[in-house]
Amino acid sequence: MSRRKPSSGPKSPLPISRVLAAAHAEAELARHGYVGLEHLPLALTQPGAPATAQLLAAQAITTQPARDAVWLVVGSGRGDGPRFDPATLLATLGIDLEQIRSHVQDQFGPDAIDHLYASDVGWKLRPRGPLCDLGLSLQLKRAIYHTLGRCWGAAPPQIHERLLLSALDSDSHALAAVFNELGTPVARLRNAVTAQLQIAS
Repeated sequence: MSRRKPSSGPKSPLPISRVLAAAHAEAELARHGYVGLEHLPLALTQPGAPATAQLLAAQAITTQPARDAVWLVVGSGRGDGPRFDPATLLATLGIDLEQIRSHVQDQFGPDAIDHLYASDVGWKLRPRGPLCDLGLSLQLKRAIYHTLGRCWGAAPPQIHERLLLSALDSDSHALAAVFNELGTPVARLRNAVTAQLQIAS
Protein backbone atom coordinates (compact mmCIF):
# COMPACT_ATOMS: atom_id res chain seq x y z
CA MET A 1 0.00 0.00 0.00
CA SER A 2 1.46 3.35 -0.97
CA ARG A 3 1.61 6.09 1.61
CA ARG A 4 0.58 9.63 0.87
CA LYS A 5 3.43 12.08 0.58
CA PRO A 6 3.47 14.69 3.32
CA SER A 7 2.43 18.09 2.15
CA SER A 8 5.22 20.56 1.50
CA GLY A 9 3.39 23.37 3.27
CA PRO A 10 0.06 25.16 3.32
CA LYS A 11 -1.79 24.92 0.04
CA SER A 12 -2.79 28.13 -1.66
CA PRO A 13 -6.57 28.42 -1.94
CA LEU A 14 -8.13 27.40 -5.23
CA PRO A 15 -9.50 30.27 -7.33
CA ILE A 16 -13.01 28.96 -6.78
CA SER A 17 -12.56 28.50 -3.02
CA ARG A 18 -13.96 31.85 -1.94
CA VAL A 19 -17.30 31.47 -3.69
CA LEU A 20 -17.62 27.83 -2.59
CA ALA A 21 -16.84 28.86 0.99
CA ALA A 22 -19.60 31.50 0.79
CA ALA A 23 -22.06 28.95 -0.64
CA HIS A 24 -21.08 26.48 2.09
CA ALA A 25 -21.56 29.11 4.80
CA GLU A 26 -25.04 29.90 3.49
CA ALA A 27 -26.01 26.21 3.38
CA GLU A 28 -24.68 25.73 6.89
CA LEU A 29 -26.49 28.83 8.18
CA ALA A 30 -29.77 27.49 6.79
CA ARG A 31 -28.99 23.97 8.06
CA HIS A 32 -29.41 22.56 4.57
CA GLY A 33 -27.99 19.08 4.06
CA TYR A 34 -25.76 19.96 1.11
CA VAL A 35 -24.23 22.81 -0.90
CA GLY A 36 -26.17 23.09 -4.14
CA LEU A 37 -26.38 25.08 -7.30
CA GLU A 38 -29.20 27.06 -5.72
CA HIS A 39 -26.71 28.40 -3.13
CA LEU A 40 -24.39 29.67 -5.88
CA PRO A 41 -26.19 32.90 -6.91
CA LEU A 42 -26.52 33.72 -3.22
CA ALA A 43 -22.75 33.32 -2.81
CA LEU A 44 -22.15 35.39 -5.95
CA THR A 45 -24.04 38.39 -4.50
CA GLN A 46 -21.34 38.71 -1.82
CA PRO A 47 -18.04 40.67 -1.71
CA GLY A 48 -15.94 37.67 -2.82
CA ALA A 49 -17.29 38.09 -6.36
CA PRO A 50 -17.70 41.87 -6.82
CA ALA A 51 -18.22 41.96 -10.60
CA THR A 52 -20.84 39.21 -10.47
CA ALA A 53 -22.49 40.80 -7.44
CA GLN A 54 -22.82 44.03 -9.43
CA LEU A 55 -24.24 42.14 -12.42
CA LEU A 56 -26.80 40.38 -10.21
CA ALA A 57 -27.70 43.63 -8.42
CA ALA A 58 -28.49 45.16 -11.83
CA GLN A 59 -31.07 42.35 -12.15
CA ALA A 60 -32.44 43.22 -8.67
CA ILE A 61 -30.79 40.14 -7.09
CA THR A 62 -29.07 41.05 -3.84
CA THR A 63 -28.03 38.96 -0.84
CA GLN A 64 -31.10 39.06 1.41
CA PRO A 65 -33.76 38.48 -1.27
CA ALA A 66 -31.60 35.68 -2.72
CA ARG A 67 -31.22 34.14 0.75
CA ASP A 68 -34.98 34.31 1.32
CA ALA A 69 -35.63 32.64 -2.05
CA VAL A 70 -33.10 29.85 -1.43
CA TRP A 71 -34.48 29.15 2.06
CA LEU A 72 -38.01 29.05 0.65
CA VAL A 73 -37.11 26.71 -2.21
CA VAL A 74 -35.04 24.25 -0.15
CA GLY A 75 -37.38 24.47 2.85
CA SER A 76 -40.36 23.54 0.68
CA GLY A 77 -38.58 20.44 -0.63
CA ARG A 78 -37.72 21.82 -4.08
CA GLY A 79 -33.94 21.78 -3.56
CA ASP A 80 -31.50 19.62 -5.50
CA GLY A 81 -30.40 17.79 -2.34
CA PRO A 82 -31.73 16.66 1.05
CA ARG A 83 -33.91 19.19 2.79
CA PHE A 84 -32.19 19.09 6.19
CA ASP A 85 -28.63 18.60 7.39
CA PRO A 86 -27.67 15.40 9.27
CA ALA A 87 -27.59 17.16 12.66
CA THR A 88 -31.20 18.31 12.29
CA LEU A 89 -32.41 14.88 11.18
CA LEU A 90 -30.54 13.01 13.92
CA ALA A 91 -31.87 15.47 16.52
CA THR A 92 -35.39 14.25 15.71
CA LEU A 93 -34.22 10.86 17.05
CA GLY A 94 -32.69 12.42 20.16
CA ILE A 95 -29.12 12.13 18.86
CA ASP A 96 -26.96 15.20 19.48
CA LEU A 97 -24.37 15.19 16.68
CA GLU A 98 -22.38 18.05 18.21
CA GLN A 99 -22.09 16.11 21.46
CA ILE A 100 -20.79 13.08 19.55
CA ARG A 101 -18.34 15.23 17.60
CA SER A 102 -17.11 16.83 20.84
CA HIS A 103 -16.70 13.42 22.49
CA VAL A 104 -14.68 12.08 19.53
CA GLN A 105 -12.43 15.15 19.59
CA ASP A 106 -11.92 14.89 23.36
CA GLN A 107 -10.95 11.22 23.03
CA PHE A 108 -8.85 11.31 19.87
CA GLY A 109 -7.83 14.93 19.27
CA PRO A 110 -9.24 18.00 17.49
CA ASP A 111 -8.47 16.72 13.97
CA ALA A 112 -9.54 13.10 14.50
CA ILE A 113 -12.62 13.28 12.26
CA ASP A 114 -10.75 15.03 9.44
CA HIS A 115 -7.94 12.44 9.65
CA LEU A 116 -10.43 9.57 9.51
CA TYR A 117 -12.15 10.80 6.36
CA ALA A 118 -8.84 11.81 4.75
CA SER A 119 -7.25 8.40 5.34
CA ASP A 120 -7.30 5.65 2.71
CA VAL A 121 -9.29 3.38 5.01
CA GLY A 122 -11.74 6.06 6.10
CA TRP A 123 -12.32 7.25 2.55
CA LYS A 124 -12.95 3.74 1.28
CA LEU A 125 -15.31 2.85 4.10
CA ARG A 126 -17.25 6.09 4.49
CA PRO A 127 -16.76 8.68 1.76
CA ARG A 128 -19.59 10.70 3.31
CA GLY A 129 -21.20 10.69 6.70
CA PRO A 130 -22.95 12.82 9.31
CA LEU A 131 -19.63 13.84 10.88
CA CYS A 132 -18.32 14.99 7.49
CA ASP A 133 -18.61 18.41 6.00
CA LEU A 134 -21.56 19.22 3.73
CA GLY A 135 -21.22 17.69 0.28
CA LEU A 136 -21.65 19.40 -3.08
CA SER A 137 -24.70 18.50 -5.14
CA LEU A 138 -24.21 16.77 -8.47
CA GLN A 139 -25.55 19.84 -10.30
CA LEU A 140 -22.99 22.13 -8.62
CA LYS A 141 -20.15 19.72 -9.39
CA ARG A 142 -21.24 19.64 -13.04
CA ALA A 143 -21.33 23.45 -13.27
CA ILE A 144 -17.81 23.64 -11.81
CA TYR A 145 -16.62 20.95 -14.22
CA HIS A 146 -18.09 22.83 -17.21
CA THR A 147 -16.33 25.98 -16.01
CA LEU A 148 -12.96 24.56 -14.98
CA GLY A 149 -12.71 21.05 -16.39
CA ARG A 150 -10.90 18.57 -14.17
CA CYS A 151 -8.53 21.20 -12.81
CA TRP A 152 -10.26 23.07 -9.97
CA GLY A 153 -7.04 25.02 -9.54
CA ALA A 154 -7.59 26.71 -12.93
CA ALA A 155 -8.44 30.39 -12.97
CA PRO A 156 -9.98 31.39 -16.30
CA PRO A 157 -10.77 35.07 -16.76
CA GLN A 158 -14.17 36.09 -15.33
CA ILE A 159 -14.36 32.79 -13.42
CA HIS A 160 -17.47 33.80 -11.46
CA GLU A 161 -19.40 34.96 -14.52
CA ARG A 162 -18.46 31.73 -16.34
CA LEU A 163 -19.57 29.69 -13.32
CA LEU A 164 -22.88 31.55 -13.21
CA LEU A 165 -23.41 30.95 -16.93
CA SER A 166 -22.72 27.22 -16.46
CA ALA A 167 -25.24 27.21 -13.62
CA LEU A 168 -27.85 28.93 -15.78
CA ASP A 169 -27.30 26.32 -18.50
CA SER A 170 -27.76 23.45 -16.04
CA ASP A 171 -30.80 21.25 -15.50
CA SER A 172 -31.24 22.36 -11.88
CA HIS A 173 -34.93 22.68 -11.05
CA ALA A 174 -33.96 24.21 -7.70
CA LEU A 175 -31.97 27.02 -9.33
CA ALA A 176 -34.84 27.72 -11.72
CA ALA A 177 -37.20 27.83 -8.71
CA VAL A 178 -34.94 30.32 -6.91
CA PHE A 179 -34.93 32.70 -9.90
CA ASN A 180 -38.68 32.22 -10.24
CA GLU A 181 -39.12 33.26 -6.59
CA LEU A 182 -36.92 36.30 -7.28
CA GLY A 183 -39.02 37.21 -10.33
CA THR A 184 -35.94 37.09 -12.57
CA PRO A 185 -36.32 35.34 -15.96
CA VAL A 186 -33.38 32.97 -16.47
CA ALA A 187 -33.13 33.95 -20.15
CA ARG A 188 -32.74 37.64 -19.26
CA LEU A 189 -30.03 36.87 -16.71
CA ARG A 190 -28.24 34.57 -19.18
CA ASN A 191 -28.23 37.39 -21.74
CA ALA A 192 -26.77 39.81 -19.19
CA VAL A 193 -24.01 37.39 -18.20
CA THR A 194 -23.20 36.58 -21.83
CA ALA A 195 -23.02 40.30 -22.68
CA GLN A 196 -20.66 40.95 -19.76
CA LEU A 197 -18.38 38.10 -20.85
CA GLN A 198 -18.33 39.44 -24.45
CA ILE A 199 -17.39 42.92 -23.22
CA ALA A 200 -14.63 41.50 -21.03
CA SER A 201 -13.17 39.45 -23.88
